[in-house]
Amino acid sequence: MTPFRPSAAALTVCLLGIASLRAQSEATAADAASAAESKLAKAIADYEAVANEPQKAAQRRRALLWLGEIDQPGATEFLQQQLVKAGDQPFAAVVAEAIGKVARPSLRGELWTLARRAEAPPAVRIAATRSVLRLGDDAIADVLRAAGDDKLAAPVRESLLMAVAESGDERALRGLVPLLSRGDLAMRLRVLRRMDSVRGVATISNARIKWLRDAELDFAAVAWRQLVLEGHERARSLTVDIIERFVEEPAPAVAADLITGLVRVRDADFYPLLLRYGGGGTSAVRESLRQAAPVAAEDPALVQFLVQKGLDDARPGAREAAKLLLLAAPVEAVRPLVERLRADLRAGRKKAMEQAAGLHELLVKDPTWRADLAALAQATDLDSRLLGLSLLLELGADAGIETAQQSLGHKSWELRSLAFRYLTRCRDVASIPLLIARYEREEGRLAAELDQALFVHTGTRCWKRSDWERWWSKHKTGFVLPHPDSVKGGGSSSGGKTISYHDIPVVSSRMCFLVDRSGSMSAPIGTDKKFNRLAAAKEQLTRVVEALPATTWVNLIDYETGVHPMWDEVRKLDAEARKDMLNRVANLQLAGGTNIFEALEAAFKDPKVDTIYLLTDGQPSSGRLTNAEDIIDEVRRWNRTKQVVIHCIGLGIDSDLLKRLAAMTGGSYKFVR
Repeated sequence: MTPFRPSAAALTVCLLGIASLRAQSEATAADAASAAESKLAKAIADYEAVANEPQKAAQRRRALLWLGEIDQPGATEFLQQQLVKAGDQPFAAVVAEAIGKVARPSLRGELWTLARRAEAPPAVRIAATRSVLRLGDDAIADVLRAAGDDKLAAPVRESLLMAVAESGDERALRGLVPLLSRGDLAMRLRVLRRMDSVRGVATISNARIKWLRDAELDFAAVAWRQLVLEGHERARSLTVDIIERFVEEPAPAVAADLITGLVRVRDADFYPLLLRYGGGGTSAVRESLRQAAPVAAEDPALVQFLVQKGLDDARPGAREAAKLLLLAAPVEAVRPLVERLRADLRAGRKKAMEQAAGLHELLVKDPTWRADLAALAQATDLDSRLLGLSLLLELGADAGIETAQQSLGHKSWELRSLAFRYLTRCRDVASIPLLIARYEREEGRLAAELDQALFVHTGTRCWKRSDWERWWSKHKTGFVLPHPDSVKGGGSSSGGKTISYHDIPVVSSRMCFLVDRSGSMSAPIGTDKKFNRLAAAKEQLTRVVEALPATTWVNLIDYETGVHPMWDEVRKLDAEARKDMLNRVANLQLAGGTNIFEALEAAFKDPKVDTIYLLTDGQPSSGRLTNAEDIIDEVRRWNRTKQVVIHCIGLGIDSDLLKRLAAMTGGSYKFVR
């Protein structure tokens, strides 16, 4: 057979085609490279546009993380520069996280050095270690070897262990198990808690089973809880093993772990333990009960137990635990409770009053409860009227308007104050002449509340009763309440008063100042580095005390870890008291933590106080309660009969707790930078 020989023309065409394809491929590659370079240039430009603007910290972080997803030498070089620039600052954690978005072996050395720098913040070390762990088996081995080195500084070892616990890498997690079986218990506990999301890793599950039987009680409780959370097939049967290990009452943190697990086990034999462990009343326990409430709501048998037995338990702590676990229960579950309590209220039983106050958050699930509150507000005794009207005000329900109108002249200042504030929220034309009739009969805070009630009803201000009477005589025929938006701002109610504390008008004549003097109050405020937060607080309070009239009744409670009232109750600000208070303010010294709860508790014990000024620069760190929700709950409970207004000042802290305390009590909130 004659071999095929392409013609010269055909060969030329073939070669031209190959050259064309090669050219197209090279052009495509060039286009891709150009597009990648453009993408990188844009990512760098986007980052640099916000890099030096502190108010755009979130955008800065997002921009750098997006840049970290670009797998190009230019991106690696830029991130390396940012890592050097960040040094040991907290932002280095974001840079390290961005570097770890793709494998960058060339930066392993820099990351590993940063991961072991004792001077770097823990978050930075952890982020750097996580990025190292993504570089393969050798890198994982290096991290585990260092984490097991007892000669390495303990904080650095803990950061390495934390990063491994959070990595989700099964190889790294297997190596972590022996490291968690020895060493400092507190550190091992912190690391183990970081592993809540680790599920379905056989090595970890088996280790948890061993730990719940053999490890220290604190460690064992966390291990068991994690088995429950991962839905391990043996978690339920091992519940008896862990419970039997607790001969004495567990510590609060351990009780919280046990509650989290028990509510998911769904075994009626363990329901009483939820009340036992939940009755401690600490912030950690109460928070665990709140978080467990949605899970408890999915167990009808548990809900029934809590309603029928938990809420009637002889132990106050157990009753509170039952209430918190029922917060997410369906309305059908609480209806029998409403019906039972309704009968007790009608019978005038005092215990029913206490239950109504304590269980309001549950009872309000039933829409018929508002009618019971309206009836309670119309009772003849003061406590019932205060409670019923206060709870209606919390709900914004207008069923108590007539009761509030009838209470405007009551001898109890607490009830009159509540009536003014209730009518301010629930407006009615018929309230206007009744409010006018009280004008010039109130003083201090109540006079200001009366002014505000009249303003939201009329949209105007008068400063004499005779002026109000003339105004109403002229406008009452066919009067229509102003649109709510037109009176939302409140207008000006100073009436010529100029005294203010951190720009909050001082209108009360019976007030208590709570001043934080914890160690963090040493931080500078404003532009003067020598002028700290405590100095600013002392300066403001000195000015106010000097300006207050002698008819004012005042007290000062300075607090840190401890709480220190100046007097047992408010004292009239005569010359001697003013001098003593100014000396006390001048001599306030820095010390300790931040015991907000017990400072408030001390102020609430004085029956004469109607206004509190709470100043702090930090979150609660000392005292019986430190959780914000717990503090809010307790103050709400106290204030249903006390009717105290809390004005809050945050020095250098924009605090959600302070905002909520002020809003809940009708006070003002001021954030001082």
